Amino acid sequence: MYHSSTCLLALFTLLPAVDAGFLRFTSEEGCVKGIKVEEGGDYTNWPELFRLTSPNPDDPTLPNRGDTVDPKVLLAAGVEFHFLDPSGFTYPNRTKEIPWSPPANGTNDPALAQLRSESDYQYADIVVVEDYAEKFYTEHIHAGGDEVRYVIDGSGFFDIRDVNDEWVRMHAPIGALIVFPSGIEHRFAVDENKYIQAMRLFPGSAAPDWSSVPRNETNGNVTARNEYAEKYLCGVDPDLDDHGHDHGHEEQDHSMEGEKEDDDHDGKDNMESMKNDSNTTGTSPATTIIGSTTTIILSSIIGTLLAITAL
Repeated sequence: MYHSSTCLLALFTLLPAVDAGFLRFTSEEGCVKGIKVEEGGDYTNWPELFRLTSPNPDDPTLPNRGDTVDPKVLLAAGVEFHFLDPSGFTYPNRTKEIPWSPPANGTNDPALAQLRSESDYQYADIVVVEDYAEKFYTEHIHAGGDEVRYVIDGSGFFDIRDVNDEWVRMHAPIGALIVFPSGIEHRFAVDENKYIQAMRLFPGSAAPDWSSVPRNETNGNVTARNEYAEKYLCGVDPDLDDHGHDHGHEEQDHSMEGEKEDDDHDGKDNMESMKNDSNTTGTSPATTIIGSTTTIILSSIIGTLLAITAL
């Protein structure tokens, strides 16, 4: 015969295991994407940032300007921005130079030298793009390290995914130095002037790795992307999420956009309904389900122990 105290001890032994599972789920439910951005920052040197009027513009070299975006959106996604005025310093005149080193008899920028020293950017080269290139505008990541671009002449558009998987367009002017964390999804197009001269910087003493991986080929198998998702996206890569966008079709099949928008609209309606329900009850749908499951499990355990005690 079992003693009641033995049964109660067994019950309290099981409770932490059930509780731990519950807390683990609610913790994930409450995860906030992106890194914390301090309030009161000075963003006056940032270039204009805005949403796109279409995720796949017919002409990417045009602004396709939507709503203005706060720089903190990109900061939360791990993007860094510096402004260095290249005027008055010695750089090649509208030509590329691979690799590039500050000329011994030239006028060199001490701010750039300091940045290179602090970030260990041992390698540099200068490239020129004079027309729209589809390969640059295919959404991709860089797996070999952070991407660093410093615009020393001309201008262009960088489209960058924020932590909610939405596009933010940056119109990068002369002086823009942008650091894209390895694993973030982005693309580039020249603007209407169809000319940009940019310095590429790469850390360390090894040969630079400029290789890229198209978004539709990552498939959860690229370490840099997985690490980015873990750090900035609460560990959930939208490419692997059943509720994420089908970016392969979004990139390649414009004829499906109308149908896709209808599907997205229905999905948003369902999510809004769930959100309203959660606002009414004060709990999220996931937390409600998990709480109900926990109650059922505890009821079963208590019922079993009481039956044993009665023997």
